[in-house]
Amino acid sequence: MRLGQAKPYFVVVLLLAACGGATPPAADASQAEHTAVTPPPPAANTDEAPPAPDAESKPKKKDEPAVEPVFTDDMTVEQAIKAIPQDAERMNVDQETLSKPLQEESLYAPCKPGSTHFTFKIAVWRGKAVAIDMTTTPKNPKLAECLKTQIRSITWPAKVPSLNTVEYSM
Repeated sequence: MRLGQAKPYFVVVLLLAACGGATPPAADASQAEHTAVTPPPPAANTDEAPPAPDAESKPKKKDEPAVEPVFTDDMTVEQAIKAIPQDAERMNVDQETLSKPLQEESLYAPCKPGSTHFTFKIAVWRGKAVAIDMTTTPKNPKLAECLKTQIRSITWPAKVPSLNTVEYSM
């Protein structure tokens, strides 16, 4: 066969290859749930540099400082917990260490609690109370506010950049 005679066959083969794959009919929804589609792996291209990762997917380096959470006045312990970034490192401080400064009766003396009982839960970050949930029995908002002020004046010896909570009753 000569080159001139092969051209028509070559064109036909190209057309068949280009048109040969028909689009399959759309599957109904019940079949789509059971069929997993796996995308093809990316082609290895050694000429181009890999795309730079965006800020969200960039792995955190050990030397990078942790993002400091924002705490507001009068937030609840639950709100303080939610203010901590999901990827924040967790450093537990034992309950005995956290409750030690709260056991000093002199801490509460300026508030004159008398026979009023109080229970509180405190969120501590870097050695300071960042959130306090308090109840007094009988209910006494003025006493509760005084007690919160006293608790906020405490500095815990464990000043870790992690949120720890402690509950205490008196």
